[in-house]
Amino acid sequence: MSNNIVGKGMMLNQHHPLLSTIDSNIEPLLERVLQTKRLGACYGPIKLDLASSSCNSKNDCFRLLIPYAGEHLVWNVLFDSQCPEMGPDFIFNDQNFLMDPDIDTLSTYVPSLVKWNPNDTDGLLNVLSELLSYYKEYQIKLLGKQGDRLQLEYSTLVCETEISKKDIEIMMLPLGTKPTEARFLIHMSMDYSRLPPPFNKSQNDEAMLIITFYGPDWNRIVPQLHLSRTLEEAFGGPDCLHIPPIPSNKYLMDYVPEVKKFMEEKIKNVVQCHDNRANFISFIILLQRGSIIEYDAVEFYWITILLEYRDFHFLVSINLFPAFPKEKPQITLQSIYHMTPHGTLYNEVLDDIPYNPRWPMKQMVDKLLTHIMENAVKKFQTNSIRNNRFQ
Repeated sequence: MSNNIVGKGMMLNQHHPLLSTIDSNIEPLLERVLQTKRLGACYGPIKLDLASSSCNSKNDCFRLLIPYAGEHLVWNVLFDSQCPEMGPDFIFNDQNFLMDPDIDTLSTYVPSLVKWNPNDTDGLLNVLSELLSYYKEYQIKLLGKQGDRLQLEYSTLVCETEISKKDIEIMMLPLGTKPTEARFLIHMSMDYSRLPPPFNKSQNDEAMLIITFYGPDWNRIVPQLHLSRTLEEAFGGPDCLHIPPIPSNKYLMDYVPEVKKFMEEKIKNVVQCHDNRANFISFIILLQRGSIIEYDAVEFYWITILLEYRDFHFLVSINLFPAFPKEKPQITLQSIYHMTPHGTLYNEVLDDIPYNPRWPMKQMVDKLLTHIMENAVKKFQTNSIRNNRFQ
């Protein structure tokens, strides 16, 4: 299953209307947080959801939604604008997290809060980053209390594969009660720059594998692959990337590398199909260089040429599909003289072109052009004249 992880028309967080209501000493700290595209393994900006004032002046308290393990942690950040040298307090939606922290715990895990510097623009961002790292450790400890299966899944995934600990987030749900769901989010760190244009231009290509364990023995496992919009389009849409299910006797240390290999093959296939389309278009340009009207010089999905048969000129539009050459081209002939009753140039789609996806590209182009000139155009010319609305 594939789900898109990038929303439509996302407004830049730094332009959030609530920012203008924040106390001037706190605003730069918050703006820096909202400009951050990723805090942990889960891709996505931190969102400012609500703001209020602790002392009837400008707002100095606010609520943040922080992406984590496919969910949003809801953290209330409480400043005192009358004492800017004091660091923030926090209220977490997971009430068991840092319920009664001592100074040693904070010094170890959240040093930026203990040594708060109100003049450091990155101060709040650093505190949030440290808190999120500690929250992940807290969730891993909860995981270890649920029996051997989940703990083994995590430890072998970290120790026996190339997946880094920083690319994994764990969450036991529901929060604060006996968990019935264990969620693993795994950031699939891969090289997407190999993808052809325009997909290789994106700076936000992301793939996240979310695996959820259910059941009294944690033996019901549901995987989901979440892709950025650009990657989803590169792979051919949400219906073109179906990852395999996980049987109850299979471990993540085996399954996750399989999904990664599966994605590597998809990337390789996209690159190969792009190269095949480029080669096909290149041979047409080489053989018909004086006849080219226009063509797709980026993704190589189409080309239009002008041909002539016994003083009859006509356009040939060739459309290639993402899976070319497995999918044969669509060939459309169009008269430049004759109109349909609807006021458009008369055209026909050729259904019976000679085609074999295993042919070399030059042979494929040669056979196509030969078929058009020797078999298709005469009938097309006759039909064009017959259907001419001006006759």
